[in-house]
Amino acid sequence: MIQKFITIVFKDVENENETKKVSVILRLNAIIMFVYFCCILGTFFLTGERTSIVLLLPCLCAYAVAFYTTYLNQTKFAAFFSVFITVDWIYIFIRRFGWDCGIQHFIFVLLVLGFTISYRKLSWKITMSALACIFRLLLYAYTNLYEPNYILEHKTSVVYQIINTIFVFVGITGILSVFTKDSMEMEQKLVQYNEKLHKLASLDPLTGLLNRRSMREYLEKRTKAYNDGHMENMALAIGDIDYFKKINDTYGHECGDLVLKELSALFTECMAGKGCISRWGGEEFLFIFRNMNGDEALLILNELNRRLKKLDIPYKGQTIKVTMTFGLSEFDFSHGIDYAVNDVDKKLYRGKEAGRDRTIY
Repeated sequence: MIQKFITIVFKDVENENETKKVSVILRLNAIIMFVYFCCILGTFFLTGERTSIVLLLPCLCAYAVAFYTTYLNQTKFAAFFSVFITVDWIYIFIRRFGWDCGIQHFIFVLLVLGFTISYRKLSWKITMSALACIFRLLLYAYTNLYEPNYILEHKTSVVYQIINTIFVFVGITGILSVFTKDSMEMEQKLVQYNEKLHKLASLDPLTGLLNRRSMREYLEKRTKAYNDGHMENMALAIGDIDYFKKINDTYGHECGDLVLKELSALFTECMAGKGCISRWGGEEFLFIFRNMNGDEALLILNELNRRLKKLDIPYKGQTIKVTMTFGLSEFDFSHGIDYAVNDVDKKLYRGKEAGRDRTIY
């Protein structure tokens, strides 16, 4: 039953030009005020103040209507109606019971409601705040000039003050809870969206490896870490798939893409915890070996080559076998990124000229 009620309150709007948040805030405010007037109705009935009960019934009906209007896809009208009836009953009750009943404090609920359901400019909200202040001052001036129409008994007045105080806090807390919860969710979604965009911008869409730009950023960070004394050394290698053009020409680019993805998965597995890989361009891959010298990196590349020779890539009933040529060297931090990349690139082409399927170190 409770879950069904919550579902009704938090039901989304059907109009794509309106927001769920505003409707939920208006519904919650209507429910709080409906309960408030039920409590006042019970208080007046129990304390014998039955002459004032006639004022409460229209208020109950008005907030029931306010709740209903939030489902009509007319959020602006629902907001205007909620503000109008709140201003109206505050004025009427101040005239009826005077300043000491504490009804004027609901102006703060009204102000919070106005700020949370409005998407207008800050200047409009400041104007609204000024109007609320003027409204409160006018009510105060009125109660100093005129006696209330009806004087509540002391015990009734005390209970009324307590109920008013409780529901003012309940109203403000309820409205702000929905507003901040929605804002936090939107902020979290925005952060997640930005993280997703950053991730997509950092990765090669086919292989899922770092792209060239992201790898350069990574190398810059590693260089800074070395200069700050947080890293001892690093090795770098470029690997190129042998006769990759022949694979594309023979089997098609779909097969070539499959080969790139299968090899990337193998690289990721072999390099786990040892460094990172990027698709440097076309069929070339750049490998970074953190805190390793060239000899240690060579052992990993030899293992990678051993597994590569055992790798069978099935494609349309055929088995594709590939080999790779690598250029490897220790990263020279004194000369920078471009020098290091050019150095392993030259070694790669020496390996190509020497017959491919080898590592030049």
